[in-house]
Amino acid sequence: MAQDRGLVVIKGASRGIGRALARRFEEAGHPVLAVARTPAGGEGAVAADLARRDGVAAVVAAVRARGMPVEVLINNAGMQAALDLTAPEAEREADTVAVEIALNLAAPILLARALLPLMRQPGATIVNVTSLVSRHPKPSAPVYSAGKAGLASFTASLRHQLAPLGIRVMEAVPPLVDTAMTEGRGRGKIPPEAMAEAIFEGVAKGRPLVAPGLARRVLLLDRLLPGLVAGILARS
Repeated sequence: MAQDRGLVVIKGASRGIGRALARRFEEAGHPVLAVARTPAGGEGAVAADLARRDGVAAVVAAVRARGMPVEVLINNAGMQAALDLTAPEAEREADTVAVEIALNLAAPILLARALLPLMRQPGATIVNVTSLVSRHPKPSAPVYSAGKAGLASFTASLRHQLAPLGIRVMEAVPPLVDTAMTEGRGRGKIPPEAMAEAIFEGVAKGRPLVAPGLARRVLLLDRLLPGLVAGILARS
């Protein structure tokens, strides 16, 4: 392992894409801090509920304890809850809505801000994992769609703000990935390892956008026929 490599901080690293990312960076010789509410354990893991403000503080403390600059921050964790605002029970979903917004949008913003002083300047990379529904919402998941749209917008703004510091900001847009969140939905899913590899290569090559497989084709089609794409995503 190269001695000058900084720390790779991965949010949502206990399963799915996050766990695959942790393994990929570790295999390449990078020190990893795997952040999750219930991490697998070990020196490279920290328990933190990033839907809570003290979760961000726990990550910052763990980074300081490792004593090395952050080279990569990957905001990967998220949750998707179905919500029908016209249903009688919708008024009882306030807590779920608050957690979903906190985890999908507020946490990446607060974590990036908190870790910025600890990042390698120049040379660090922030990766925000968004979604195709950041472009056109999924009607059955309005809060998730809004959170990912906000994260995509934040990513673009942050890219401009951090460019003078030499910190790159990447948006990763997955296609349908075979994770717990997508269980029972759709066909043609890619494995988490494939998405992790795309992000790993994107970081190495300094790409501002990573959208492998079907996601890239959907984004290209969206430029030409946004109404068609909106209809397809509405039925997803």
